[in-house]
Amino acid sequence: MAKKDKDIDSLNVTAPRQIDLFEIMDEGPDRSYSNTIELYDALPKYNWAQKREHDDLQEAEITRNCTLRGKEYKVVIKPAILKKRGKTVLIFPGTREEVVEDALRKFAASGQAKMLENDAGVTFTLNQLQRELESMGHGFNIAEIKEAIMVCRGATLECFGDNDETLISSNFFPMIGLTTRKQYLKDGDAQCYVTFHPMVTRSILDLTFRTYNYKLGMELPSALARFIYKRMSHHWVQASTNNPYTPKLVSFLRQSPRGLSEDMYSNTRAMTNALKVLKKHCVISTYNEEVIKKGRKIVDVHYVIYPHDDFIKAMRKANFRQSEIRAISEGTKRTRQSKKDLRTIENEV
Repeated sequence: MAKKDKDIDSLNVTAPRQIDLFEIMDEGPDRSYSNTIELYDALPKYNWAQKREHDDLQEAEITRNCTLRGKEYKVVIKPAILKKRGKTVLIFPGTREEVVEDALRKFAASGQAKMLENDAGVTFTLNQLQRELESMGHGFNIAEIKEAIMVCRGATLECFGDNDETLISSNFFPMIGLTTRKQYLKDGDAQCYVTFHPMVTRSILDLTFRTYNYKLGMELPSALARFIYKRMSHHWVQASTNNPYTPKLVSFLRQSPRGLSEDMYSNTRAMTNALKVLKKHCVISTYNEEVIKKGRKIVDVHYVIYPHDDFIKAMRKANFRQSEIRAISEGTKRTRQSKKDLRTIENEV
């Protein structure tokens, strides 16, 4: 059942220990780091198609399949239904909604996270969110930002496991509280809030999130490169020259928001461009590709991707932070001392 939005002053606010552990301890002056979320960030849940708005109810659902950690999942995305220019339109979460959500999660990792009505959420101002997005190269006006949040409030993400068993069905943002235009004009720094998808809440409570370089990810000019980067950051935990990343083109693109097109040249070009972006930004050092053909026709490409030294260091840092968080949670270290130790290692790595 969908939750009903509440006024920010009437919310039940709590701060369990996991919320404190979700916060990045000391990320330096450039505020580079945030957290990736187990399962949720790997799901192909956004729609990268150029056409944003639809008015045909037959287009009101996107179904995708993916395999993560050896398990099969079916993902169903349903669009938000909004009124625009006097008519009803259907809008799927796209690249705009993706970066807005990442920025809001960054706020949560920077100390603004709270449990709101038992869901992980964040408080912020529209001016603050606009400035953050602008600083990361994603300039939107306030109306566009509010629409993006409304799309995440109205759009639904459903995830099914084996035998089509429903694992979760929820809006991307189950609850929101935004200022009206009149309130915004009176006070552009009035407090707003969103709550995150239940998968995000569960990952925070279960401590299955991982540190990644948010600033680098947001600055990548390719949506596919961002998707690859996040996926590698969460799953390539033992990245090294002796342990390369080895995806195959067809299965990887099928499980991405881009999807697999019928034109294999378009598919290989998209992957090549994304890998070039990752190489330019010192995420990977190099890669090899083995083209698989059936006759003269390309049917797949097997990639062997090697990490850059900067990425290897970042993964070591994330591994250390995750082990320290576990130790704090299990009570094997005193929280205050562990936080101090963690801050020290983050500055050293």
